[in-house]
Amino acid sequence: MNKKIFEKKLSNCENETLSYFFFQNALRVPDKKAFEWFDEEKGKVVGITYDELFRDITGLGTALYGLSYRKKTIALIGDRSYEWVLSFLTMVCSNAIVVPMDPKLETKELIERIKFSDAQVCIADDTLKLWSSEDLPGNLKMHKMSEIMDMTAGGLEEVLRGNEEWISDPICNKQQVVMMFTSGTGGKNKAALIRQENFTLERYVWSGLEMENNTCLITLPLYHIAGIGDLRGTLLVGTTAYLSSGLRHLLKEYAYARPRIGFMVPAQAMLLYEVLSGKDKEEARALIGGNFSAIRATGAPLPDKIREMFKSYDIKVTSDYGMTETCGPVSVSMVKDGEIFSKEGSVGHIIDCLDVFVENPDENGCGEIVISGQCVFDGYYKDPEQTQAILRDGKLYTGDIGRIDEDRFLFIVGRKKNVIILSSGENVIPEELENMIYKVPEVKECLVFQKDDAIVAKVYCGSEADAEKVESDIKLLNKKLPSYKQIRSILLQDTPLEKTSSGKIRRA
Repeated sequence: MNKKIFEKKLSNCENETLSYFFFQNALRVPDKKAFEWFDEEKGKVVGITYDELFRDITGLGTALYGLSYRKKTIALIGDRSYEWVLSFLTMVCSNAIVVPMDPKLETKELIERIKFSDAQVCIADDTLKLWSSEDLPGNLKMHKMSEIMDMTAGGLEEVLRGNEEWISDPICNKQQVVMMFTSGTGGKNKAALIRQENFTLERYVWSGLEMENNTCLITLPLYHIAGIGDLRGTLLVGTTAYLSSGLRHLLKEYAYARPRIGFMVPAQAMLLYEVLSGKDKEEARALIGGNFSAIRATGAPLPDKIREMFKSYDIKVTSDYGMTETCGPVSVSMVKDGEIFSKEGSVGHIIDCLDVFVENPDENGCGEIVISGQCVFDGYYKDPEQTQAILRDGKLYTGDIGRIDEDRFLFIVGRKKNVIILSSGENVIPEELENMIYKVPEVKECLVFQKDDAIVAKVYCGSEADAEKVESDIKLLNKKLPSYKQIRSILLQDTPLEKTSSGKIRRA
């Protein structure tokens, strides 16, 4: 792409915007691959350089502005295709708000989210039933994902004719850029408003993990904040991302991309655990590319038995902590003496530029985690009540209970809203009991809750588990607990527990 166009667009981007760092890297490493993926039609891996990616963003941005989509809210429904990535990045580098949505949602739910977000434009995967629905808003402009490259080409022709409307448009770091739906584990949908400057803290994570010369295999869904974290992380440090085609191709993709670090939610780590279980060290490491040295778990901690198996393969497991409302990690694993490091039991080291503290700590130093700084979002769209409940005086009250040690490592104990208060006045943190139950080898999933003033555990072990042995092992755990914490009833499930879209077990 013409260097003058690079420089002109860069000059119109304030510091602490994703576009500012991306355009710098496009100038610094123009010939480096930004993205790779498997092209079904060509039957091979293809890719695009940073220079070519900037060219395509310029073309699509110009096309969208030509359609008067500047300052519009645009729903984006799809996942992990180059067309999705190009559309998302173009909107993030433009004066617009993008609303990523899960393409696996029911059509009714997608339409409800489109209406709630007040989206004026929708770009959606060609295969969705959404296209045949008669319930879409009448004024909604619809575009198929398959149209994106033609729109890009048309926009580039406009640039060659001298159209600089998109190129000259300034991008400000306080500008809202993403509306991200989040349901949490309770099921109530909310739409978090995220600013440009919220997006750029990911660079501290990636530079600290020395990712610049390593390929990132993106397996997390891109309509989720964790997947978007991987996407923007690659652009912030100027490395290469491989867009996964899904679980059935995962081992081939590990072999090709040879990633050093895997970014996973617990459900993905569990799947990898089942694939590698029983393999010797050399066989297991060969299956995942031979270069794999660490898993960064996000969303929820992994059970000890899974951590131990990965450890036997020389794969470290660390946990990060963050929320949609912080646009990604608040505390992360770090590099110490050239290796990934995090204190056992912690969810990483708090990012230096953030102020994180514990509100009203108890005798163990535990209390509600409160965050202030650049990562804090603007609030929930059209929901002042929920916004006021979580944002006070510019501080984000997370609802998570935890403690911070003298080295600024963060330890999460549980969720404030999940705390069980018994009639005796005793408080029970269900996550603490769940971590103990996961020590039973046969247990794959569990959920602790209160029923009739007693502690109940719902447990899924798979079809081959010995139910009597599982119950016996959990009863042995009870002997280590005070009477008020003991599990009075065990409900064995034949099927996995219900999950949120991010893979977390849903709490009723």
